[in-house]
Amino acid sequence: RRHGIAELDRVSEVLDSATVEIAGRLQHEHALVADVSHQLRSRLTAVRLRLDELSTYPDPDVVGEANEAMAQVDRLTLAIDELVRSSRSDGTAGAEEVPVIAELTGVISEWKRNFDEASRTLELLGDPTVTASVTGSRLREAVAVLVDNALTHGGGTCTISVRLVPALDIAGRETGERRREPLACIEVADEGNGVSNELAPHIFDRGFSGAGSTGVGLALARALVEADGGRLELQRRRPARFSVFLPSLRAPSALGPRIREPR
Repeated sequence: RRHGIAELDRVSEVLDSATVEIAGRLQHEHALVADVSHQLRSRLTAVRLRLDELSTYPDPDVVGEANEAMAQVDRLTLAIDELVRSSRSDGTAGAEEVPVIAELTGVISEWKRNFDEASRTLELLGDPTVTASVTGSRLREAVAVLVDNALTHGGGTCTISVRLVPALDIAGRETGERRREPLACIEVADEGNGVSNELAPHIFDRGFSGAGSTGVGLALARALVEADGGRLELQRRRPARFSVFLPSLRAPSALGPRIREPR
């Protein structure tokens, strides 16, 4: 729209140009995601075929390793498919109410061996009745990123804790104002040196890393959590503790005593 006023018309022209540029970049990124995912799937299919040949080897140890590697390839393929869907989806269309502990059991199984090899412990604790309205594959991938981060940059035992943050009157019951729904909270903590004061404000920035990594993992984890209407926070710097908060549809009668939501 043009107004006949030179200053406003210049602003309109700049906005028009920015809109065209942004639309072009988004289209290019979507095409790139599709191309990369196709190439990855092709490579993974070739790897799986080679592993399938190894699964017929007479040595049972080789067969066991080949089967485990094929399971890893299958999980990676599913993760790629989910990331592609997340890049294309709008909102939380794939979300459903899932038991959090049961959903994360596979993450523990997948990463336990890595922690054993590092002479460290990975454990999952909490209330098995806690549920969250979430896309299961997004939740698993986000928590896997946090576990990987704890393995690479943390120390000691890595603990995944699951609990329910009960519903709470945001401005007090007597005010009659809106009420916050219950939240499922998943905390991933370790016993390492934690996050430095310089790194903490930028830890979720894509491409930013203070330890020589890609700087993609934590940004991806936050994006996956937010895609299901949740949030991911660094709640404690030393030792590090990350908290994921997700909406839960658990009945209010089962919430128990009221507690204040962590900040």
